[in-house]
Amino acid sequence: MTANNKHNLGKTFLKKQLPAYIKLASSVSLVVGAMGVAPYSFAQDDADALEEVVVTGQRASIQSAQDVKRNASVVVDSIVAEDIGKLPDRSVTEALQRVPGVTVGRYTNNDAEHPAAEGSGVAVRGLTQVRSELNGRDVFSAASGRGISFESVPAELMYAVDTYKSPSADMIEGGLGGTVNLRTRMPFDSDGQMVSVSAKANYGDQMKETDGEYSGLYSNRWETDAGEFGVLVNASTSDLATRSDQVYSRAYMPRTIDGDDVWVSKGVDWRRNDHQSTREGGYLALQWAPNENTELYFTAFQTKHDNVYDENAFFLEGHTGDQALVPTSDNDWVFSENGAMESGTVTVTNPAQWGLDFGTSTRWAQNVSKTTDYATGIKWSPDDKWKFSADLQYVKAEAHVDDYTLGLKVIPAEAYMDGIGTETPSIIIDDAYMSNFANYNLGQAMTHFERNEAEAKTGRIDAEYDFDGDIIKSVKAGVRFSEKTADNINTGYDWNTRYATWFGFDKNSIPKVTPEQAENYLTLYSFDDFQRGDVSVPAAGYLYSSNAARNFRATTDAVNADCETGGAWWCDGFVYSEWDRLENPIYRNLQEEKTVAMYMMANYGFDDLAMPIDGNIGVRVVQTDNTASGFLVGNEAQDQAGNVVFDAFNEPLNAKTNQTHVLPSFNLRMQATEDLFVRFAASEAIWNPSFSDMQAFVTISADINDETGVIEGFNLSQDTNPYLQPMEATQFDLSVEWYFDSNGGMAYAALFNKQVEGFFKKNTDGFAIGEFTGQATWLDNVGSGDINGLEIGVNKFFDALPAPFDGLGIQANYTYIDSNADIPLNTQPTTGDTQAGAAPLDTDRSSYGQLPIDQLSKNAFNIIGMYEKDGFSARLAYSWRSKYLISWGGNGFDPDFNDGLGGKARIPVYNDDYGQLDASVSYTFLDNYTVTAEASNLLKEKTVGIIDQNAAGDHVAYSYAQDARFALGIRARF
Repeated sequence: MTANNKHNLGKTFLKKQLPAYIKLASSVSLVVGAMGVAPYSFAQDDADALEEVVVTGQRASIQSAQDVKRNASVVVDSIVAEDIGKLPDRSVTEALQRVPGVTVGRYTNNDAEHPAAEGSGVAVRGLTQVRSELNGRDVFSAASGRGISFESVPAELMYAVDTYKSPSADMIEGGLGGTVNLRTRMPFDSDGQMVSVSAKANYGDQMKETDGEYSGLYSNRWETDAGEFGVLVNASTSDLATRSDQVYSRAYMPRTIDGDDVWVSKGVDWRRNDHQSTREGGYLALQWAPNENTELYFTAFQTKHDNVYDENAFFLEGHTGDQALVPTSDNDWVFSENGAMESGTVTVTNPAQWGLDFGTSTRWAQNVSKTTDYATGIKWSPDDKWKFSADLQYVKAEAHVDDYTLGLKVIPAEAYMDGIGTETPSIIIDDAYMSNFANYNLGQAMTHFERNEAEAKTGRIDAEYDFDGDIIKSVKAGVRFSEKTADNINTGYDWNTRYATWFGFDKNSIPKVTPEQAENYLTLYSFDDFQRGDVSVPAAGYLYSSNAARNFRATTDAVNADCETGGAWWCDGFVYSEWDRLENPIYRNLQEEKTVAMYMMANYGFDDLAMPIDGNIGVRVVQTDNTASGFLVGNEAQDQAGNVVFDAFNEPLNAKTNQTHVLPSFNLRMQATEDLFVRFAASEAIWNPSFSDMQAFVTISADINDETGVIEGFNLSQDTNPYLQPMEATQFDLSVEWYFDSNGGMAYAALFNKQVEGFFKKNTDGFAIGEFTGQATWLDNVGSGDINGLEIGVNKFFDALPAPFDGLGIQANYTYIDSNADIPLNTQPTTGDTQAGAAPLDTDRSSYGQLPIDQLSKNAFNIIGMYEKDGFSARLAYSWRSKYLISWGGNGFDPDFNDGLGGKARIPVYNDDYGQLDASVSYTFLDNYTVTAEASNLLKEKTVGIIDQNAAGDHVAYSYAQDARFALGIRARF
């Protein structure tokens, strides 16, 4: 072991030593919370004989991250910026996917219908219940109140990102998969003045647009008569334009065609999404050390993410009855061996009257989220025994969503479909028919609004006493109080239509688009080079212009003006009019949560053993009181004669929950040899539901007997549950770490087990609320799961190779995860009943049995090749994860049953295997200047979804083709 690996972190950490040693700087990440103290590690006889090693670039990043892992008292993996404003990847989320046991999703809010512009949704060891922190403190977005989207945080502001996989008692509770701590720099991290600026240009191959990123940092420290002062200011702004081309094959429904039982898809969608995203961030840090024993600090951090997307879509929808897809008289349909329709010319039973239901839509949405964090505190060590700290934090989060959709309907008599259920479904419709606006009618409209605000006030006090004992090294205790409030308005998706084929109207009597309407609001649109030319789409079609959708109210007021004067039948009840939805109190969700947590933890060590042992053992007790305020809403119900048999109503609903959790934790580290460490960890963990999941908004609908008009019961269908309980997990970890050289060489292996209770799933069962009883489908704590996994990895620089190959290095890791879920299966329905249970159901009501836990890939690996020498640095990184379950019954994959008994199917959808290749090259000249070139998604990989159906078989549900991105930048540091 070289001298620079022998420093004793058990000694008092002096701020003036920090700039001299990269490794000591990295160990600051072990401060759990803003006021924690560096953990105890094995004492070495020559601990003070520190050897300064000057390391830069990727090697510095890896060695710093490696020291974090080695010196930690818990299981942790870190990513450290190789230079100011430069994480190894362009976003926090993309960087996290390189960490062993961490995988990244590709969807917005885990909705398989909506791909994200960048990697989104982090899972640690197969669980997406990942706690997010900023410098060891709670940080969150307004809608959820629990965590923040890592892709919303500018990577340029980050010094390091730490992923904790086992907790200690002094860590804030929450996070079943783990805790991701976003760590920023402090002024005392640097020796004197430091200035850094950077600029970068980004380009997407499909979007064909160039955007810029800019960041700057200034840091300095001064010795004065009043002590030492430090200040750091950091700012970042970036724009990103990206394009995603999406194609969908809808679920297969059981049908009888020419006397044969077959499966026919509901239709096909094509969409192009253009994202325009702006990330802005600012950070201020002040430090004051009046003496060697005292430090005061203040930090202010703000991140703002403004995302706008334009969506243009064509879609063919097949329905039931007279609107179901059938062959033409030529009957050229081709079926798979499972009887699933693959290609053929489609029409409907009476094309002269009904026709195919073909739609086009334009969607414009803007989502602006902002989180501001202020923190201040003091660290005081009056002597060699005591350490005290106190910290105050205030967080303010806001989110604002405006989402508009406008659509048209066109009703051709027939169309030819091909490649249904593959990555390249295509459709051919008469071009002349599709290119004539007079064949279209003004169709559907939809709005969605959110106005979310949340804030938290938090204080904590910690104290530690150092015994310097033979076994008990120190005892640490603390208390934390947090009061969090949220005022969230979510209007839902308010969909209305002027006309749809299932209304039973004759297509020939529907008013068509006028020349004036076409000129003012429509555009003839074609999908240019869709999925880089891989998929055939109708050549052209009319849809609302993006400007018309963006100015939704003016557009709808204008096209519906004749409804107000003429009382036209097609407008009666089917035009958008509820502009007061944001003021309607039933859509408002008020949350108030108070949390008190206390802990006690002992740091222990057995130094005299042949294989020394140290670690910590402790318990954290958490009490949480939550009140959700909203409304119980009853919908008006009428009999077939139009008589009101159940009056609409709404009344306040206040739902209160109170929980106490006792969370023990145990961490052990054994030094088998000088460079070989063995760890064991065991703990209990919880994950609280988001505020949006706990919304107190319950809707009751009466179930009316069509013949008698008598109320036979009530139905309740909710995506929320104000009484939802936290998920719980018992977890174990056993790992081995071998640090085989002093130049970043390391190998490791870890086994882990997590036993999870109370997943958040939609469940269907009976309910009773006051006088109302009936059938309910709502979010509930359902089932349990068991996760077992293995992580292995190696880091190595090949310094012994002859020049110029001595600059080569490699990082590689592999994760294997197996899971078993126990979700209540479904009961069979009786006539008119919804099938009860939470497990998935196919469109023929057949069951699937137990499925794996969602978001969990069985296999995942990263392999990174590196080269660094004489100012030149290169990196080639490939990340891959195997097929995983996204969800069942999610948006777009919950079609109505076509057997007349009511209810919806809940079909499982999987993300297929996905691998992404990224690269970067940089060159440093004149010591302070670095030029960089970066590329992501070099292989132009598509995100592919698989729809799992029993008799119909597995088919491609969708394929998303996203940009390959290229960037060129320059950084300067002084």
